[in-house]
Amino acid sequence: MALAENVLRRIHKMGLIPKAVKHLPRLTVLLALFSVVWLVTLPMDGNYRNCYISENALMPGQVHSYFRESEWNIVRGYREEVSKLEQESIKDKNRAVSSWLEDMGLQISHYHNGASDTDEIIYAIMHAPRGENTEAMALVVPWYNADAEYNEGGMALGMALMRYFLRISVWSKNIILVIPPDGKKSLRNWVEAYHTSLDDTAGSIEAAVVVDYGKQGDYFEYYDMYYEGLNGQLPNLDLLNTANTIGGHENIGCSIQGINGRVTDFQNKLKTLFWGIARLVTAGAIDVHGHEAFSGWQIQAFTIKARGDKGHDVTQFGRIVDSTFRSVNNLLEKFHQSFFFYLLLSPKHFVSIGTYLPAAVMLAVSFALGTLNSILNTHIEVDAIKYGVSKLLTIVVVVESFCVGLALLAPYESTSLIQISQLLVLVVGGFIFMQKVNMKRVDSYSLISFALLSIALLIVALLIVHFALAFTVGILALPLTYIPTLFQRKKNPKLAVLFVLVITNPFLIIHAGGLFTGHENFLQNLIMAWVDLQSWTWIIIALAWFPAWLFVFFASVLLIVQLPKAIAINPPSTFATKSEKSE
Repeated sequence: MALAENVLRRIHKMGLIPKAVKHLPRLTVLLALFSVVWLVTLPMDGNYRNCYISENALMPGQVHSYFRESEWNIVRGYREEVSKLEQESIKDKNRAVSSWLEDMGLQISHYHNGASDTDEIIYAIMHAPRGENTEAMALVVPWYNADAEYNEGGMALGMALMRYFLRISVWSKNIILVIPPDGKKSLRNWVEAYHTSLDDTAGSIEAAVVVDYGKQGDYFEYYDMYYEGLNGQLPNLDLLNTANTIGGHENIGCSIQGINGRVTDFQNKLKTLFWGIARLVTAGAIDVHGHEAFSGWQIQAFTIKARGDKGHDVTQFGRIVDSTFRSVNNLLEKFHQSFFFYLLLSPKHFVSIGTYLPAAVMLAVSFALGTLNSILNTHIEVDAIKYGVSKLLTIVVVVESFCVGLALLAPYESTSLIQISQLLVLVVGGFIFMQKVNMKRVDSYSLISFALLSIALLIVALLIVHFALAFTVGILALPLTYIPTLFQRKKNPKLAVLFVLVITNPFLIIHAGGLFTGHENFLQNLIMAWVDLQSWTWIIIALAWFPAWLFVFFASVLLIVQLPKAIAINPPSTFATKSEKSE
């Protein structure tokens, strides 16, 4: 206690608290900058780890795969038949494939959500000869991939692999072949129905592999691996390491985020890191490959996509799937040994959650300091804040009510959401001005501080379960923390404040991001990702980020209206030193 008293006495004597309060704007920016620098330094040697397999039972590549050149002609035969079905309807495609599977001795089950025949899914269960019918693995082969390309080679491989699996007696887990129209809503509905209402099931699905092999023919160059699930969920790292280890044994190159995994310099690792964060944020809205449909059901899933048309034969691609299934078949329990929270830098390197999490923590603290700055450095009476609490609560309830309506009605509204947001601003702004709630400067700055604090709490709530979304929202909304400082400028701050409000508007950012990436309907895709796949991104934007922006917007408008009064002689800060007060 004596030591603590001495430290506090020394802090008070040196005037550190007033100095710290005075520099809160700089500390806010500095912490945010450190959070970005922290991520940028992760691809440096010593900050990341080499991928390894934690579960010894997987033993990838330890067993010889017989899916080799002897199966080549079978794949070719199926591919020729599948190519003839390209112009047929989904129903006719499924009818043809069902007859092939029935000839193998498999029983076919059908599922559709009642909307139309184009959503029909067929699936076949191969019961394990050594199993108890309680565990399963899923082989998913959509008719069309994320690029709307006909999955001709993937379907041929799926048929050949099921024919091959039936000849092997080592299986202790059932194998489910699932054939959806694509990897989007229909597959998600099937996964949900499998766990809730379907009669024909094969037990708990431990892992799922989505096969994407377009019209490359007999050869491919390397494979892309997609693994980002919905709402920040990722497959167990052991599953990805298993597939990549097998691919390495076959001398096949792997690409993560479209970046060559064999070139692992700092620049490529950094690109992979930030593209991985971007894909986690937009999962379900852009390039839905199919593995996303298994998120939320404790199913480890990834998509493997063939690229190029030379180098390796099609049976090598099949051996990656075969050997991965053989490894999963060895497990006696669910995946649990390795990491569920990580960021990949390459197929061979990753960053664990304990290493990248401080970046989001620093960002949350940055917004918390911005909250203090809005109160302590704006020349308002701190004690007067309590008198405006009821007015602030009224504004918060009204704004959140409108945002809830926006979030729920947006999927069914044909009008542009940007126009809706503009209308929302006018309506709520009109409410504030019509009510004339005597919003004083202290109330306006209190509203800004509440908005910044809400973003800080949002980051804290998401930083573990969805680090990518928490970090992205924090970085994009960061300029809002500087608005209270702008209002303290002696020169006219109006243009600077309005500029900050424009560049932090979530809908404008989303629209600009969609144009930059070539997805003009990006906003609508985010909304439909919530409706079809239960992706949180749209809800977080509509109910957390946008309301916070609205609070700052309304408070800033009121401060601009009161600006001539505000720039009059300002009283000294509550934390001013004695010398400053005497001056």
